[in-house]
Amino acid sequence: MTSRRRCLMVMACAPEGMKLREANHLFNRYIADRERGHCVFHDHFLDRPGGVAFFEATDKEQEERIRQASELPGWTIQVHPLIHSRSAAGFVAQLDYTSGTYFNIPLSALTERIRKAKEENRSPYQA
Repeated sequence: MTSRRRCLMVMACAPEGMKLREANHLFNRYIADRERGHCVFHDHFLDRPGGVAFFEATDKEQEERIRQASELPGWTIQVHPLIHSRSAAGFVAQLDYTSGTYFNIPLSALTERIRKAKEENRSPYQA
């Protein structure tokens, strides 16, 4: 079978009443399943239980597994294939393009902020 790389964005919202800690744990289990492909990015929502993830899928089986989300019963799942991000590297290239083109901040400047934060023993998540 020919490889057909594609990045997909997953937006997952937990059922009403689920606690953030439980939702985060379940979402982390969902993204950690390597049979879904390469999870390039994920984060959790602050304002409600759930999260967003970007996967690189290389075949229909991985795409189907992304859509199934059996670890997330009762969740609302939206999956959207992306236009420009056809691979994990393409996803990073799109980050660089968007940040550099629209805001004049290349990815290299952001990675430098991360490096400096680590060097100063600060969280890279707040760099």
